[in-house]
Amino acid sequence: MGRFASTAQFYGRYREPYPAEFFRAVAVRLGITGRERLVDAACGPGLLAIGFAPFVGSAVGVDPEPNMIAAAKVAAGEAGVRIEWLQGRMEDVGERLGSADLVTIGRALHWLPRERTLAVLDRLLCKNGWIAICGSLTAESSINRWAATFHEIRRAWSSDPHERRYRVRPNGWFAGSRFRKAGEIAVTYRHAVTVPDLIGRALSLSTTSPAVLGHRRRGFEKALREGLEPFAVGGVVREEIVARATIFR
Repeated sequence: MGRFASTAQFYGRYREPYPAEFFRAVAVRLGITGRERLVDAACGPGLLAIGFAPFVGSAVGVDPEPNMIAAAKVAAGEAGVRIEWLQGRMEDVGERLGSADLVTIGRALHWLPRERTLAVLDRLLCKNGWIAICGSLTAESSINRWAATFHEIRRAWSSDPHERRYRVRPNGWFAGSRFRKAGEIAVTYRHAVTVPDLIGRALSLSTTSPAVLGHRRRGFEKALREGLEPFAVGGVVREEIVARATIFR
């Protein structure tokens, strides 16, 4: 069982979403024509592959966790898009991928072995192709007054409260490679999110996954619920998120 086996049912539904405008903005900025081939590396439940699928000619999602691939297939069917899914680690299946005009990587740089993945990207990416490192995160905004409490409680129960692994920056990760930063694209989005949704989001994280929490899960959910309810109106809070793509080529 992989690190994310117990998070698959929560990840696609509860993580900070990528708004539709984000995918349109990236497609326009990169001049995507509808003929390109996209590879979504470490795709998880396929959020990026599914979002970009209407803008490209073909797409393939790659992930080592079978539960994530299963969740991605269901989500793609619900979205009505056709995507090829390949289970395996990017560094192990790279030779089977052919070539790509656009490679997307979501919240996964910190899980990818740098040297082996860069070698795959070097072979995989077509001349004049793009790499988009994407993320969607709760913004530092007065609207998100609840966020500090959410993270404080989550880290108190986390298997890695300092979260040093997650402090990987794209510029540093690509330093010394042939790929250079070509710009950033950011889209701000506001929506309503329920307290149970935020509990589901916490369970989607590897450090507070159901597998990690085990018998402590009920107490964790109770702590989050009690911490977040004072910020909610009718069980709902407002959230401002920033979806961002850092572009390399």
